[in-house]
Amino acid sequence: MKQTNERLCALAQKGDAAALDSLIDNNKSFIGKVANDLFRSMNLAQSGLNLDTDDLKQAGNLGLWKTVPKFDAARGMKFLTYAAPAIRNAMMDMVRDAFAAFEQRMVTEDKDGICYQRVSLDDVLPGEEQLQRIEAIADPYAMQPQSIMEDQESRRELYDGLKRLTQREQTYLLYRYGFTDGKEHPLIGTAIYFHLTKGRAQKTEEQAMDNLWLELPWWFI
Repeated sequence: MKQTNERLCALAQKGDAAALDSLIDNNKSFIGKVANDLFRSMNLAQSGLNLDTDDLKQAGNLGLWKTVPKFDAARGMKFLTYAAPAIRNAMMDMVRDAFAAFEQRMVTEDKDGICYQRVSLDDVLPGEEQLQRIEAIADPYAMQPQSIMEDQESRRELYDGLKRLTQREQTYLLYRYGFTDGKEHPLIGTAIYFHLTKGRAQKTEEQAMDNLWLELPWWFI
C-alpha cells in the first residue's frame, strides 16, 4: 500500500532515508510537470542558459528535500501544498543562477555575436526606426560628467516622460534598460526577473515604449 506524503515526511524527519527517497518518488510527477511548464513558459530551450528539464527536476527534488524538516502535519496542511512553492522556487533559483552566469559571459557579446553596448540618446538620429530608439534608452549614469549638463534638458524630459507611465511600465523599463543597476538586461533576463513569459515580457515592453514615446516632446522622435 502506497504511503501518504505526510506519513513519509514524518518518517524522513526521524532519519529514515528510504522514506525520503519514497517521498521524492511519490511526487516526481508533480515535480516533472512544474519543470516542463517552467521550461516551456520561459522558453528556456532558446535562452542559451544550457538548462534542460532534468536540471530543473533535480532542483525541484532539492527544494522538496529542504521542506521536510520544516513541515508540521499538525497544522492541517497537505505536504505537497506546503512543498510546492519551495519546489518551484528552487527551479527558479537555478534559472536565475544560470542566467547570471550567462550574462557575465555575454558582457560584450551575445550568443549570436551581437555586441551589448550602452547607447546614448544623442547617438540616435531623427527618423530612425522605433526599434533603434528602444535600444537607445541609456543608463542615466553612462555619460561622462562634463556631458551631463549639456544633455540636462533631454534627460529631464526623459524622466518626466517615465514618471507619467504606470508604475508597472516604469518598473519594467527602469530595470530592462539599466536605470536601476547600471546594466542593460536582455529580454529573457528581464522576463526571468519579473517571472514573466518571454512573450508577455515582449508585449509589456512594446506597450510601455509606445506609451513613453507618446509622453516625450516632438524633438525626441
